[in-house]
Amino acid sequence: MIEHIRDGISLALRRVFPACAVYGDTQVRQGLENPCFFVGLGEYTTLPLPCGLWEVRQMVDVTYFPEREGDFGEMWSVGPLVIAALSPLSLSDGSTVRGTALRCGLSDGLMHIHGVYRLRLKPVEWSEKMMELDHLMGA
Repeated sequence: MIEHIRDGISLALRRVFPACAVYGDTQVRQGLENPCFFVGLGEYTTLPLPCGLWEVRQMVDVTYFPEREGDFGEMWSVGPLVIAALSPLSLSDGSTVRGTALRCGLSDGLMHIHGVYRLRLKPVEWSEKMMELDHLMGA
C-alpha cells in the first residue's frame, strides 16, 4: 500500500511539473537533471482503531532541486504548488487519500515539502501470512 502513496505523489508531480524528473525508488548520487524532485518515504506508524481496523500513517518528504542553485524565488514558487498537488492524492488503485500537515520550507538550499498520509486498513490474519511465509521459506 505504501508504494501506492509514493507512486501517487510521483504521478501528481509529473502532472503539475511535466518538465521535471521525479526520482523515488533509488538514491541518485550523481547526474540529477535539475530541476527535479526526489520522493522520500519517512516514518511509518500504525495505530489500532475500533472494530479491528488499523490506521497507518506514512510521512513523506518531497525534495525539490531547483534549476539554478540558490534560486529562492524559484523554490518558493514551487513549494506551494506541490502542496496543492499532493492533497487530495489519487492512488493507483483508484482510491483517494488526503495529505495532512502539509508544509514546505527551505533547508540546505533545497525546498522540502513534508506531509502525512493516513490510511485505514482491515486486519490481516497472521496465521494466513505465517503460512505464506512458511511456503516461501520452503517449510
